[in-house]
Parts: sequence; structure tokens; C-alpha cells
Amino acid sequence: MSRIEVRAFRGSLPAEYGGLTPPELRPLLHRLPEDCLALGASLSGRPIGLAVAELKKAARGAKLLALAIDKSYRRRGIGRQLYSMLETLLRRKLVVAVTAEYLAEADAGEAESAFLTACGFVSPAPVIRIWSGPLRISETLPWTDRLRLPDGFACSPWSTLTSQERAAIARGYGDDYPPILDPFAEEERIDPERSLVLRHLGAPIGWMILEQFDARTVLFKSMFVQRRYQRMSRGIALSIEAFRRLIREGSYEEAIFYVEEQNAGMVRFLSRRADSPGIRKQLLWQTSKPL
Repeated sequence: MSRIEVRAFRGSLPAEYGGLTPPELRPLLHRLPEDCLALGASLSGRPIGLAVAELKKAARGAKLLALAIDKSYRRRGIGRQLYSMLETLLRRKLVVAVTAEYLAEADAGEAESAFLTACGFVSPAPVIRIWSGPLRISETLPWTDRLRLPDGFACSPWSTLTSQERAAIARGYGDDYPPILDPFAEEERIDPERSLVLRHLGAPIGWMILEQFDARTVLFKSMFVQRRYQRMSRGIALSIEAFRRLIREGSYEEAIFYVEEQNAGMVRFLSRRADSPGIRKQLLWQTSKPL
């Protein structure tokens, strides 16, 4: 009987492992950064498993990026053995904790949760809720047409921010808004003409940051309005205005919108109001394991 062979990769993932490589990690087929560890399992030369982790040296941590097993070889313990080998390499790199996250269509994500807990991770917790679907589906939701910004509020492209406004927003980092909503994070990826700044009586009070996800899809990356305006539904009105502009322009067909689980008010609102057969709902779950 043939034995399963496991080897570490450097430089890039072999092309034959492309079928086990998630779409978001396919660049690793061309270049594997030095801060990534990757193991491949094969049987008689056929790839049957892949495990990839990214080192977070500043925190002596690592993130599990992928652990994929060929469907024909699942439920045989191969995944746990491959992860155990990867964990051994991480310990040698003085890693003290590993994090993992995954998307699930339903609230459970039972298969992923069962696997990770069997590997010693704590029970996964939901961190982000994601809604995706055609941009035009927003026009079928009856409440969207009634929701508009009143006089005194104005939306403009993010590119219209002045240097003084940028400085004022930056000073609010960590106090006025949490780091996850930082509009200047990965700014090179922001679409400055389609992203919006919301002003009240001429002063910036919020934003809707957009990025291109792919040629057909726009990502609503972060939305924020100052606390005093949150109970007035100004954030929702800002989001709907961004949808209207994108639909009129016609450059994108699909949209992805997400909300942090801790934003209970927005989660409740969208769970009630953004309910349509054409809208896909997912949860991003997160877990960790100390080493």
C-alpha cells in the first residue's frame, strides 16, 4: 500500500496543487512569501492535501490560511495529521498562538467547527456578517426608495477630501471610530471616486469606503457616521445613496456588504430589512489556539 508523502514548499506552491488552492491564495502558485509556511500531502504522486499558514512575527502568532483535503480522502484523519505537522513547524518558529477563520452559509458551519475543535482550537465565534448579491436587488426592497438624506447633508466622492479634513478624521482614530473602520487603511485599494464622504453643513461626519472586489463586484468595505447621527439612520441612507450611484453608473453588477457582529443594531436592521431570495447571507467565524 502506498504511503502518504508530506513535503514543505518554498518559493511557490507547485502547479499540481492548484486544485486544492483556494481562489484567494492562487497568487501563492507563483510566489510563496517567506512569512508563509506550506505543506503538501500526496499519494502516489497525486496531491491530496494542502496546509498553509502565515506568520505574524510581531505578535509571535500565525494565521491558518488554508487546510484543504481532496474530497476522496476526507474523514480519514489526514487533515488533522497535516495540521499537526504544520503546527510542529510553527512551534519551531516560536509561534505561541494560531488563529483561523472561515465562511459559512448558515449559522453553524458545523464541519469546519468540528474539524478545528478536534485540532484543539476553541469553539469558533461569529465576527462578521456578510450580505452579497446583485446591486439592483436594492431597488426591490420597498424601504430603500423612502430613505434619503435630508437637507443639510451631502455626499461627495472621497477624492474631494481636503488635507484639513483628512487630518481631522485621522485624529479621531481609536476614539471617534474603531481601527476596523479606519478609512485610510490600505488606501491604495480604495476607489476614491466611488467611495463617499458624508458632510453635514459642510463638515465631514462619515464615509462609505468602496473597493473593487473583482471586475463585476464592488466591496462595501467600511461605513461610519458619527455617533450623534447613528440613530437617525444616516448611515443606512448613505449606503443606499452609494447603491443608487453605482446602479446609475453601471460599472458593477454585484455587491458585497458586511457588518461586524458587535454592531448589534445594524445586524438587526439588515437581518430584518435585507431579506430577499436573491441576497446571499454568510457568516465569518473566527477561532484560535494557544501553542
